[in-house]
Amino acid sequence: MFRHSKTGLTKNHYSTFKQKSFMSHHHQHSDHSNNNSGGHQEQGSGGSQSTRPQNVYSMIKGTLKFAAPYEDEYHSNPHYIITVADDANNLYNIVVNSSSSAPAPDGSKEVYFLIDQHFVDPINDKLKALSTGAHTTDFPKLDYWRDSSLLNIRRMSAVPYESEDGSRFDINDDINEVLTIDESQSSVSRPFFNGKTTQQRKFWVPTNPNVTVYGFGFLFPTKDGLHETHMNQGNPVSGGHAGENGTYQDGAVIVQIGDNFSALFTAFQTQYLPTDATGTPVKNAKSIPEYVAG
Repeated sequence: MFRHSKTGLTKNHYSTFKQKSFMSHHHQHSDHSNNNSGGHQEQGSGGSQSTRPQNVYSMIKGTLKFAAPYEDEYHSNPHYIITVADDANNLYNIVVNSSSSAPAPDGSKEVYFLIDQHFVDPINDKLKALSTGAHTTDFPKLDYWRDSSLLNIRRMSAVPYESEDGSRFDINDDINEVLTIDESQSSVSRPFFNGKTTQQRKFWVPTNPNVTVYGFGFLFPTKDGLHETHMNQGNPVSGGHAGENGTYQDGAVIVQIGDNFSALFTAFQTQYLPTDATGTPVKNAKSIPEYVAG
């Protein structure tokens, strides 16, 4: 498979790319690139953030302990679970959306996804300097639209959480590779609370014991993990997620192994760009599929 990076496409040596076309149903258009002000902001310095009860924009840093790809047997909203530990061995779950609960107009629930396997950005040095654990202040805040150094949104593509033909072109396998998770090895059963019930899920230990994960999103009320590790702006006013819009509050997962950083970015087909200073889509904004197809 081919991977996206800031400099272009790099070939994945683990598997053979199988060409898929996700864009055939999108309209072509012209639009400007994601670059308004540029640069990261530190938490507490400017930007417009939504107010969510018991929800605080945060960053969790920890050493990867377990990971659980989503499987159909779990019968809940698909999320990939990343479990990390701080230096005191407190565990945190970072959840990544593998699918959307709100379908696009064509019925598709695939998320738009991008992995930058060689993420080079000024944010890296700031992240390395932070202590492990949950941070609610004094960490870099992310904005997909306003910070062009973070990612090129047009390189995102619609990706299923599990491929039907075994091509490995899916979110589970993509994240597994970045985290050094090998599903051919034995798994361990661990409990996971999915927001409604506690389920036993299959977790794998990384093959590399020295994987550092930085998760960006919103704290669970229990403060033992993060959700909304995706773009948190561009939700239409008429939809059910407009109250989540804001700037410099986007989610992501950044992974460090040695001196190399990788970054995972997620957005939904039902979100729109550009956005205004409140994170709300501007007039004539384009859906993510239309914007990417431009």
